[in-house]
Amino acid sequence: MRRILGGLVLVAAATLVGCVRAPDARFPNPLSLSGSDPATVDTVARRVLLELRFDVLHPDSKDGRVVTAPLVGDSWFEFWRGDTVGRFQRAESSLHTIRRTVTLTVTPGGTGSQLAVKVAKERLSAPGMSPASVGQTYDLFSPSRTDLARQDEFKETYFAYVPMGRDEALEQVILERIQSRVGGL
Repeated sequence: MRRILGGLVLVAAATLVGCVRAPDARFPNPLSLSGSDPATVDTVARRVLLELRFDVLHPDSKDGRVVTAPLVGDSWFEFWRGDTVGRFQRAESSLHTIRRTVTLTVTPGGTGSQLAVKVAKERLSAPGMSPASVGQTYDLFSPSRTDLARQDEFKETYFAYVPMGRDEALEQVILERIQSRVGGL
């Protein structure tokens, strides 16, 4: 019993280590950056995304628009990564395969630039694998069956990413990092 409890405490502690905190201030999205030219903001934004380990898609990215490849979220033991914000998101990424894609738009506006960040969050799912009735559930978990829980083990399984909406916490972290660097130039 002590080993189990010690293991749970260790997992909980590891989940808390390395969590990126959401910024204290809430930034508007799109964010106005006065006194900064769009080229500088674009360069700083690309650096921030690379530091978060996102890969920039070059055919889709052009001046004023940066699109990243989907990045699978970090789990509890990947404390050096920073693409999940907060304990809940870290636990969620540890239990499910979750990926995020960032689209960043920099436009000239007023005396400076405007920066808009959109982070799309998706979860990997295997559609059609859940039982449709109570009878199928019994067949899947019946003690008389010794094979795997699949009805047809040779049937190909199709995995799909299910949209989960926007990850506003990561958007805020990206906005904060870009704003602090552009403001400090």
